[in-house]
Amino acid sequence: MNKNNTLKRFCIIFFFAAVALPVFSQDNAGMYPKNIRVGVAAQGFVAYPGRLGASLDGKLMLRGNRNNDIYNEIVITAKAAHAFANNAGNVFSAFDKGKYDNISSLFLLAGYRINFGLPVPYSKNIDAIGGAFLEFNAGITYVHHIDEYYLAQVFEENQPVTAAKLRTWAPAISGVAGYTVSKKLDVILSYTGAWPVHSTGKVQQSFIGAGLQYNF
Repeated sequence: MNKNNTLKRFCIIFFFAAVALPVFSQDNAGMYPKNIRVGVAAQGFVAYPGRLGASLDGKLMLRGNRNNDIYNEIVITAKAAHAFANNAGNVFSAFDKGKYDNISSLFLLAGYRINFGLPVPYSKNIDAIGGAFLEFNAGITYVHHIDEYYLAQVFEENQPVTAAKLRTWAPAISGVAGYTVSKKLDVILSYTGAWPVHSTGKVQQSFIGAGLQYNF
């Protein structure tokens, strides 16, 4: 009788070890960021040639890959950037038909975010060192800027400014390096560049930014 009870207990313990322990040992899905995340990034930037500006990004992040070492995401970004006027114009004036020499632009980008290790805030391992990430994006931008050659001509001839000649589409790239400091907050450093298709006399977009990204 005692032998039977002992055998039953051994079988129960063995079953628990064979079935339950592997479940406990595998990755906890709750440790990872959600499959679909939305983020908002605000940055200040220094733009070429010698301008200051600000940008606001909206990001949709979709899980691209996950394993024990890395968590990757596909990223779609809508970005609005504004380089302030240099001619003492209204700092916040944008898309103003050439009234001030500011540069305003809208970006639509797609890219990939590589997270180096599971971010520390998501890990139960006190020795975790993850949190750094790189993000690479490419897409298009709609630029409303000053064409200095065009403006000089219309001012000399006392002609009205044609806003369409101050706008152009351009290919664009963007790179982001950052660190996840909490489940909701990233610290980021970025580069964004855009080159108008017809570049004669038009301002090239090129700026380095720094700021914060809040993830919902």
